[in-house]
Amino acid sequence: MTRRGASAPPETVHETERQAPAVDPQTRATRSEPLAHVLRAGHVESVHRGHVAVVDAEGRLLARAGDPHLLVFPRSAFKPFQAFPFVASGAFARSGLSDAALALISGSHGGTDAHAALAREILARAGVDERALRCGTHTPYDEATAAALRDRREKPGPLRHNCSGKHAGMLLYAQMSGASLDDYVDPAHPVQREIFDRFQDLLGEPFVDPVPAIDGCSAPTPRIPLRTLAHGFALLSRGADRAGRPVPALARIRDAMRAHPDMVAGEGRLDTIVMRAVANVVCKAGAEAVHAAGLLDRGIGIAVKVEDGSRRALGPAAVGALAEVGALGAAVSAALAEQAEQRLQNNAGLEVGAIRGSVRLTWEES
Repeated sequence: MTRRGASAPPETVHETERQAPAVDPQTRATRSEPLAHVLRAGHVESVHRGHVAVVDAEGRLLARAGDPHLLVFPRSAFKPFQAFPFVASGAFARSGLSDAALALISGSHGGTDAHAALAREILARAGVDERALRCGTHTPYDEATAAALRDRREKPGPLRHNCSGKHAGMLLYAQMSGASLDDYVDPAHPVQREIFDRFQDLLGEPFVDPVPAIDGCSAPTPRIPLRTLAHGFALLSRGADRAGRPVPALARIRDAMRAHPDMVAGEGRLDTIVMRAVANVVCKAGAEAVHAAGLLDRGIGIAVKVEDGSRRALGPAAVGALAEVGALGAAVSAALAEQAEQRLQNNAGLEVGAIRGSVRLTWEES
C-alpha cells in the first residue's frame, strides 16, 4: 500500500490506531478513523472520526479511510443529481434560465438578496411564488443578511432557505412536464421518481431502501453507500456515464457549479471557497457533515462522512481528503488554509486552539 500527500499526525495519535483495519471481516463492524483533531495548546483535546471513499469513474475503489461501504444519507450533496432530470430532459434549456440559476438549483445558498431574487425568478417561470415552496424557513446562513433582517425586524421567508433553489427547480420541472405542483416533494411524485430512477440508472445499482427518507427541507433523500456518492461525483466530474459515454446534462451542471460557486454556497462557505481556490474541483456539502467532490482532471470522486455529524469538523476533513489525493497542489489560498485548520477562540476573543484535518487514506493495491 502507498500513501499520498500524508503529513505527520499529532504525536498523541498512535501509529497502531491509524493503521488498524477499517472493517472487521468477520462481523462487518464499522471502524471509523480520525478525520479531524481539536487541538488546545498543541495537544489533542477531541477527535472527530469518520469515513472517506475515493472512487474512479468506473466505480473502482481507489482509497479509503474507515468504511467506504458505510450507508449514509447524502443530504444536500445529492442536489446536483436532483437537478439532473431537469437538465437531461431538455426542460432546463427550454426554460431560458441562466447557468447561475442552475448552480442555485444544485446548491445550498446563503439566503442573500441575490440568492432569494434568483429563486424568485425560477418560481416565476413556473407561475407560482414562494408560497408554493415546501422547504420551510430558517435564518439565512449569510450572517450579514441575517443581521440585516433582524435590524429590519423582518422574518425570513422560504426564499431565504438554503434549499429554495432546489425546490424552485423541482416546481418548474413539474410545471413544464405537466405534473402536479402541490405534492412535488412526495416520494411518489413523477419528479421525485425520475430523480431516483435516473440516479439509479446512472450508477448502475439499485437503492438500498424501497422508500427514501425525508431531508431537512422535506424532499426525499436516499440512503446509499459512501462509495456510491463518491462514484456519482466521479461521473459528475467527467460529465460521462460509467462506460465513459458523454452525459451533457452532467457536464452542464458541473460547469454551472464551477462557474458560479457563489450560488452553490456563498461567501465564506466551504464549497464556494474550495471551487474558487482549487482548479478542476466540483464539490457539494450536505447536512450532518457529508461532503463530496469530483476531480475534473482525473475523473475521481471523493466522499467524506464525519461520524458525529459535526459541522465544525467538515471543512478540515474535506480539505484534508483533497490534500491526501493530491488535489491542492503547492499553492493553497489563505481562505482554504482557514478551512483546513480552523482557529478556535474563547468568549474573550483569545485564540485557544484549532481544528485540524487528520485524514490518512489507505490506497488499494493496484
